[in-house]
Amino acid sequence: MPDYISRRSVLAGMAAMTVAASVGSVAMTTPAYAAAAADPLPLPPLRIPQIDLGLEQQPDSKIQWLQDAKLGMFIHWGPYAGPAKGEWYMHNAAVTPANYRKYVTDATSEQFTADAYNPAAWAQLAKDFGAKYATLTTRHHDGFALWPLNHPNAWSSGQAPLGRDFVKDYVAAVRAAGLRVGLYYSPIDWRYPGYYDVTGTNCATNPWGYTTDPAHKENARIMKTEVYQSVKELVTQYGVIDDFWWDGGWVAEQGTDAAGAFFWEPGQFRETANQWPVDAAYGETDASGKPLGLMGMVRKHQPDIVATSRSGWKGDYDSDEGPGVPSGAIRTGRLVEKVFSVGGTWGYSNSAVMGYGTAMDILVNCWVRNMTVMVNVGPDRHGTVSTAQANLLRQIGTFMTACGQSVYGTRGGPWNPVDGQYGFTYKDNTFYVHLLSGYSGTTFTTPPVGDAQVTRVFDVRSGGNLSYTVSADGRVAVTGIDRTTHPQDSVVGVVLDRSVQPADIAAGRTATASSEESSKGNTAAKAVDGATATRWCANDSNTGHWLKVDLGSTRSLTGTRIAFELDNTNYRYKIEGSTDNSTWTTLADLTTTTSTSQVQIAQFRTQARYVRVTVTGLPDSVWASIRNLEVYDRPFGADLGTFKLVNRKSGKVMDVSDASTADGANLIQWPWTGGTNQQWKLVPNSDGSYRLSNVKSGKVLESPGNSTQGADLDQWTGNDGDNQWWKLVPSATSGYYRLVNVRNGWCADVKDASTADGAHVIQWPTTGGDNQDWQILAV
Repeated sequence: MPDYISRRSVLAGMAAMTVAASVGSVAMTTPAYAAAAADPLPLPPLRIPQIDLGLEQQPDSKIQWLQDAKLGMFIHWGPYAGPAKGEWYMHNAAVTPANYRKYVTDATSEQFTADAYNPAAWAQLAKDFGAKYATLTTRHHDGFALWPLNHPNAWSSGQAPLGRDFVKDYVAAVRAAGLRVGLYYSPIDWRYPGYYDVTGTNCATNPWGYTTDPAHKENARIMKTEVYQSVKELVTQYGVIDDFWWDGGWVAEQGTDAAGAFFWEPGQFRETANQWPVDAAYGETDASGKPLGLMGMVRKHQPDIVATSRSGWKGDYDSDEGPGVPSGAIRTGRLVEKVFSVGGTWGYSNSAVMGYGTAMDILVNCWVRNMTVMVNVGPDRHGTVSTAQANLLRQIGTFMTACGQSVYGTRGGPWNPVDGQYGFTYKDNTFYVHLLSGYSGTTFTTPPVGDAQVTRVFDVRSGGNLSYTVSADGRVAVTGIDRTTHPQDSVVGVVLDRSVQPADIAAGRTATASSEESSKGNTAAKAVDGATATRWCANDSNTGHWLKVDLGSTRSLTGTRIAFELDNTNYRYKIEGSTDNSTWTTLADLTTTTSTSQVQIAQFRTQARYVRVTVTGLPDSVWASIRNLEVYDRPFGADLGTFKLVNRKSGKVMDVSDASTADGANLIQWPWTGGTNQQWKLVPNSDGSYRLSNVKSGKVLESPGNSTQGADLDQWTGNDGDNQWWKLVPSATSGYYRLVNVRNGWCADVKDASTADGAHVIQWPTTGGDNQDWQILAV
């Protein structure tokens, strides 16, 4: 689901979808509350570039390589490999800068000699591992640069005794191996007392005992100039760089990276009045002479590069750091890269190496959640990756050689994974079932495959066909699955007669509009080019402007998805269809919607060649503008995101008791923990009601069949019965809703209006009590 929905209130958007789903020119073929033949598959999620600190995120076309790569190799290497106690050793042991330099200069058994440095061997290890890109720490928090940095305060590999440019050799080797090139850089520098006291008025606690000193403000400014010079050299001296991996934008190791933006100025431009100005010799300007911020400078020289958010700028993608196994729903709206180390530290140490099963558990749980993964190794002081670390990566590489088709270029889904059991990936007309070590048995039944037909089921490792049957509701039952060769991830491929997810049939078609902002390139064609970074815009702020797409021939249509230019903006509009471009029929009337969602879905059934969207209402100073007009001719599901349900009386959330995945498990209230048993997917039905699917179990909230007033609500496998359908009825208290069961009209109620942990959620007639009011918040 797009980022704007995953972070903000979505009830207005759900109202828009409710209206659209019920007003089609041809009635839905499935009667209200009747069991459908097969649940349709969801649409692929949209990612909409956002602007932060004056700089827009890269469009999908420039970040797709990273999402397709799925696997990269991270390399932490520097003087900290000498003492072999991890990359934070200088900080953790409070080693003074002068003493820490000795790990480079002094000939001891802990000297960082780099005498076995062979980046070609690193690159080959990355290829053996199955990685498609590699990232090297060009400078960590200790301030040592792995290239001859030209700054008065520089401490670098260009100085004696090393006299080397490690970055140059690394870039050449990785590029020669056919891998994408990533550079890590940390602006933090423990050598500078000013890092902990940027204003010179309030020194933060630190291992070296630095205390408040007015001189620290200038010391911090000099540190900042070194950062700007470093970044300028990295993006200008080594050819095309694909990924810039920022780390440590926080100041004084406090707060967030974004909170440190006032100091580092990581966005498009620097402020001329900033208290820590960067000397012209170290900074950069744009063509007009305006001083560039860190990412402005990076983009000036590397226009296609992608970057993390750790500089304090929003970043093109998010980072999930550490060895925790991802759980819960598919990550949508924004690419997430998981990074973890196979050792106990990121830099070299003598700690034990992660086991194969543990590493695979992390990897597969990332891939089925639409994440990419970068796995870290820490070469020793000579430059050699340990045998244990290298063997683990090559063992993973064996799996990638056998089953890589189920990983590379895929997306997570189309269904959410079940924690510890299984998940899915897909590409084109094939989806892959990934059975994890926690799944027992050699058979598996998939969710319904919608309107598609199965043409083949096969074992991905061997390529051999597997036996299967397809039920009346489209579930594929597979038998004879090999669980012994790769028990950590036994992969089954299912080939369909059409694409796994519905395709946008408006993409690339002829689009016209009542007017266009052609001076800025915002033409009608931009709304059907498949890119959310471009858009159509009318040529003034009036209402009544329309956008129309010609599908080439009359088609049986099932709905649209529209991405407007702006988030949190109330666009009012109507969608019409025509077979002859003359007589128009209303397909969805949103002329009175209060939705402020950027992306809105309408579901209907009709025959049309032309689809027209007319904007009938706008807020002040907003123009009619659409990033994407998508049209579909296959049934599709509309996943609105992941939410928690907060009771107004208690402030606690709806929770599946004991995190159970069993049919019949009761619903209780409990303080929010972030557990997936407290998270719910809202799936709209054709009548405007919803199914509430628990992320942990995949089962839905239901009123038990033939139950009575006061019965406990539970979870159950979805069967599309109307006892599993819920209407969201606005409460008298703004921002809250009653969850009203479609079958019996009773609502979800915390028993006895209790505020206690573990109180049961029951069904009860509407009383107006605050124990029946629920706030639906995105998580």
